[in-house]
Amino acid sequence: MKIRFKLYTNSPWIFVIAFAMGIFVLIILYLLPLPKLKGYSKEIYSLEGELLAVYLSEDDKWRMQLTIDEVTPDFIKAILYKEDKWFYYHFGINPIALAKAFFSNIFSGNKRSGASTITMQLARMMKYSKRNYWNKFKEMLLAIQLELHFSKNEILELYLNYLPMGGNIEGVKAASYIYFGRSPAKLSLSQAITLMIIPNNPNKLRLDRNSNLAYRVRDKWINKFMKSGIFPKKDLELTIMEDLPDKRINFEIKAPHFCRRVKMMSKNNIIKSTLELAKQRKVEDLLKNHINKLKLKNITNGSVLVIDNHNHSVSVYCGSADFEDKLANGEVDGVISLRSPGSTLKSGLFAYAFDMGLLTPKMKLLDIPTDFDAYIPENFSMEFNGEVAAEDALKQSLNIPSIRLLRKVGLNEFIDHLSKSSFLDISKRKNELGLSLIVGGCAVTLEQLTNYYSSFASSGNLFELNYIQGINKTFKTIFRAGTVYILSQILSDNTRSDFPTELLDWTRLPRIAWKTGTSSGKRDSWAIGYNTHYTVGVWLGNFDGKGSPHLVASETAVPLLFSIFNAIDYGNKEWFEKPETVSQRYVCSETGLLPTDDCKHLIYDYYIIGISHNKTCDLYRKIYTDSLETVQYCTGCLPDKGYKIVNYPFYEPELLAWYITKGLRVKFPPRHNTNCPHIASGLSPNIISPSESWEYFIDKNVNQEIMLQAFSESGIFRHYWYIDDKFFASAEPGEKLFFLPKSTKHKISCLDDRGRISSISIKISYY
Repeated sequence: MKIRFKLYTNSPWIFVIAFAMGIFVLIILYLLPLPKLKGYSKEIYSLEGELLAVYLSEDDKWRMQLTIDEVTPDFIKAILYKEDKWFYYHFGINPIALAKAFFSNIFSGNKRSGASTITMQLARMMKYSKRNYWNKFKEMLLAIQLELHFSKNEILELYLNYLPMGGNIEGVKAASYIYFGRSPAKLSLSQAITLMIIPNNPNKLRLDRNSNLAYRVRDKWINKFMKSGIFPKKDLELTIMEDLPDKRINFEIKAPHFCRRVKMMSKNNIIKSTLELAKQRKVEDLLKNHINKLKLKNITNGSVLVIDNHNHSVSVYCGSADFEDKLANGEVDGVISLRSPGSTLKSGLFAYAFDMGLLTPKMKLLDIPTDFDAYIPENFSMEFNGEVAAEDALKQSLNIPSIRLLRKVGLNEFIDHLSKSSFLDISKRKNELGLSLIVGGCAVTLEQLTNYYSSFASSGNLFELNYIQGINKTFKTIFRAGTVYILSQILSDNTRSDFPTELLDWTRLPRIAWKTGTSSGKRDSWAIGYNTHYTVGVWLGNFDGKGSPHLVASETAVPLLFSIFNAIDYGNKEWFEKPETVSQRYVCSETGLLPTDDCKHLIYDYYIIGISHNKTCDLYRKIYTDSLETVQYCTGCLPDKGYKIVNYPFYEPELLAWYITKGLRVKFPPRHNTNCPHIASGLSPNIISPSESWEYFIDKNVNQEIMLQAFSESGIFRHYWYIDDKFFASAEPGEKLFFLPKSTKHKISCLDDRGRISSISIKISYY
């Protein structure tokens, strides 16, 4: 019996089943996970698009990510012709090429051809498998899988990024920079053909090891291209004459401190930064040359930060004068190092007082020796002015008026303001800080301080700094627009002690506002300046904290600040527009307060409408005297005739005492009528020493005395001191007396010649 098998070749089910199985295989391949893509080197670019730095990938490869648009078309044309002419037409596998390769390998007895498409080569580079038939089959499946997940251009991009180029170099972009020092878009035809051949044998064809062999293989392909006609013959004739390099080009890291910061800020492989390389190089040269001149004065380093005020981005970032200078700790980043700010925070304090309405530029502040609860500061000049206008106190950076102002506005309130203004260490240590904060008794960074000053150029708005293009940063308003305009008018005045006038003879210095600062012990020298375009912060000193007697801001930091502005903003005279909230008014020239009829000399002063105070001048008071001005009367003892009304100045007791101590002529009102039945009203004596807030520690074996001192207003001629309600001595206002304490507690009283009295109690501990 014959059994016949009938093949139903005409049945449509065979095609349906085959099609379904094909779809099933494709679905399975699509759902299977792809191999993990390789990580790339981090690349950092300047605002102009120049390469600043490249860092090794996590697997220690130079593998720079590129897109097809970044590669010269000649390279694409050459690689497709050489490796896969039908790349854009197959689905990862070229069946015809596979068949030819199969029969060629069978009949030749060895593996002459693998028929690998670009997609299959990419699959092999992703898996790094040994070359055999089983792995070839797996490469084919992965190639199909890649085609399901990526477009042709995406596959080609991955291929170009993964090509082995010798050693730890992978990808066309990294090879282009390392071998030729240029981007793939700028490759010559010869260079493009050279890079095309290296992946065939990356270790033997490395230009830094065997450039002669690379020459021969390149020329071989140039001849092939001449026959194929895909490139003009004239171009190829020139190409064959071009020399090839025999050394690698190491990646240079430009602006190393900046790149190190930016590298940590972004997870992207390609980072387009805000740094302007042309300006960076100018400032680097200025800083390095400046420090070289100062090294003989034991000043070994400096840092500079430049902020573009239009977009609040970092344009220049010099962490040190020379990153490679190990003796000067050049790798330390001075932009983010905590240092004492010297007097630079005074600008913020005066702005804060303007903003609160407590102060206007012409208002007078006391500049006299002052004891702030055992803290007795001095001015940098070791001199005092008695009274000084607020704007002059700021321009001259006077310590005493600033500390008195800080006490007036409130230490805690100003610290809160600085904390909100991103001074992180001040915020962290706010419970430890005192009045010395305003003269450098705290720690800030150049970055924080320069950005703080940039708010003065941004209508009082403090922005987060931009380091990377395209990132929108938030901001907070820390001052009124009117406040920073008034501040800028003060800080841009060149009639000040820290202005190097010799610079005017040879520069077109742009109009800038600036402030200096020198820390205690002369360890830090600062100059921060700004105009409509830029805010520039300069710090000079030593990273090991050593001071130098020459480290004075006006002598060291200011010249560099001016040089930088001349280099990056030469001749700019543009200035800030006055806000509508700012106006001018007449004030008394002696007090800076709104004038009365008794004020004879008036001057203009800026003020903020609806914010600034409206205090009137109270310096002069009308006094009844006899015709010779030898006796003073009050309404209780005023005679019917024989008197006149005279204006006398009434200074604050402390100021009056300082005038007397300095021997300055002061117009005193005459003594009050001794026959007056009324005790005069007014201010009682102000006891300066001892202080009720102290506890005095005295060695019991030493006869240590305690000083008595008090001040009174004008017209007071005598003080009467009492200790524990017993008369001790009499003295003139401001005169110093001393007494020897007898117990652990004492009551101290001071009576003036008008019968007004002040009393305090003090505690004493013996050891």
